[in-house]
Amino acid sequence: MKRLMAIVALTAMSLAAAAQNDLGKTDDIGRIALSPVIFEDSPIPEGSANIVLSKLTQAVTANGFAADSFDPRFVITANLVELSHETTATTPVMQALVLTPTLYIGDAATGTLYATCVLDNVKGAGTNVTKAYNQAVKAMRTDTPAVRSFIDKAKKRIVEYYNSQIDFIISEARALAAQEKYNEAIGLLFTVPTVCKAAYDKAMATAGNIYQQMIDIEGERMLNAARNIWNAGQSWESAMEAASCLSAIHPLASCVPAAIQLSNTIGERVRQLDEREWNFAMKQFDASVSLESQRIAAAKEVGIAMAQHPATYYNMNHFGWW
Repeated sequence: MKRLMAIVALTAMSLAAAAQNDLGKTDDIGRIALSPVIFEDSPIPEGSANIVLSKLTQAVTANGFAADSFDPRFVITANLVELSHETTATTPVMQALVLTPTLYIGDAATGTLYATCVLDNVKGAGTNVTKAYNQAVKAMRTDTPAVRSFIDKAKKRIVEYYNSQIDFIISEARALAAQEKYNEAIGLLFTVPTVCKAAYDKAMATAGNIYQQMIDIEGERMLNAARNIWNAGQSWESAMEAASCLSAIHPLASCVPAAIQLSNTIGERVRQLDEREWNFAMKQFDASVSLESQRIAAAKEVGIAMAQHPATYYNMNHFGWW
């Protein structure tokens, strides 16, 4: 019977080796995450899934930083092949199993398999199959040099993926932006980890441009709305309604000077109409920080929110890996 996928951790591994990254310590968005999963169509019994997941988590945390990740795209999973299954003639009757575990790391978005690792056979016995299976799983060794080499290989393959695919990722993001799906476009670009420095720099430059495009278009809409409201009424009430539109304009939008000019016009007219003082002020960013840095920081808030995916976002089956 098909079952729901179980995930007990989204454990992030730092790839911040000196040969790969000269940006210093990365935050969670800069790490590549390996998510321990049991696939929906896995033959592993449900009663043993949590033990297998625990073993997978141990393998990941032993080979890098452990931290939460927002995107469970890159997965580490396992399959256990039953080599033998015997029922003993003892009292009580026991079930005895010999299993061959194999670990897999791959991409749940594309189905690409990056690395595999066959572990030593494990044995288990119990009064029922689940107990025998659990005993065998507990004997799995995930702290061996072979497992470390397996994870290192997958790390390199994932970094290579981003470095080779960055132009396609950027093209997809621009296509989304052309459909005015700005948040989705920025979210896609922020899935590129900082450890892939060249790819990350390209992604951030594009994210900044798309973010600027988004706030410019929205800013013009708000500015036009404010002008229409003010021109139609030219009263204190219309001034306040126009101010609501002006306050929604992002401080980095290219129409800010025009918005300030309109605000000044409204303020002068308000004083002429009923001698009230107009104190509305446009928001501004810290002038001591570069506009590009502030643009990326603002885009990052959008990117993180949009890049977050639940485990069910991906079709978690074994993709023909075994």
